[in-house]
Amino acid sequence: MAKELKEADEDIAALTVRVPRALVSSIDHERRARAVRVPHNTWILEAVVEKLDREKQGPHNGLGQGAADGEE
Repeated sequence: MAKELKEADEDIAALTVRVPRALVSSIDHERRARAVRVPHNTWILEAVVEKLDREKQGPHNGLGQGAADGEE
């Protein structure tokens, strides 16, 4: 089991993200509203996964067209 966890950790990229304080406050409000509180990291990962799912399903509206180049 420990070996599996170590291998999983090696597949994780650490990112530094600058987030406006007002947005962090909104995230905290949503986290507190849950029956079971989750860490910021978990909440943000869930939001990213939801966004990726939406991008895959629907027609793109032109936003994020330069994402492959690291542009937004």
